[in-house]
Amino acid sequence: MKNSILKLIFGLIVLVSNTSIAQNDQTFENSYMNCMYSLFEDNGAELKSLIKKAEQKLIAAELLPDASGKSYITLFKNIRTAIDGRISSFGVSDYVINSLLNSKNAKKYSKCMDTMMKDANFGNSKISKFIAMSTSGNNPKITDLTSKMLEIFEAKDFEHDFYKYLTFSLIDKYNTANKK
Repeated sequence: MKNSILKLIFGLIVLVSNTSIAQNDQTFENSYMNCMYSLFEDNGAELKSLIKKAEQKLIAAELLPDASGKSYITLFKNIRTAIDGRISSFGVSDYVINSLLNSKNAKKYSKCMDTMMKDANFGNSKISKFIAMSTSGNNPKITDLTSKMLEIFEAKDFEHDFYKYLTFSLIDKYNTANKK
């Protein structure tokens, strides 16, 4: 009986620990998106809508089979198809950049990001790894960049708006550069 109670208590501790870890798994992604959403009077409702519309455009263009994380991994592996001219700008990057042109928003965003980046655990986060990777070197080829991103990200990550936002911003950036 005593052994059964110990096993039950141990099981509950493991369950609670795993639940806590899972909830904190995307802490910085949540913080980042909250920084973004806070820039807008509608608390990011339009940005969320643009992200959803971008996803639907990729599905309609048959570049993304569905909205699953696994589909995003496939998209990253075949990223050239997303920048071959079939897709015009999603407008996700432009929407955010236009908001950041307002100095009040730029300061708010900077302060929010600074707080997030000073967190003791930030250095081990996927966002930190992505920032380090994307700021090393000059304008890498998109295939090189996405290959490196796939070393950091996994399918489940793409269920979060941060990774979707990142994907659409990346595609916007390279499509704009290809037009020039």
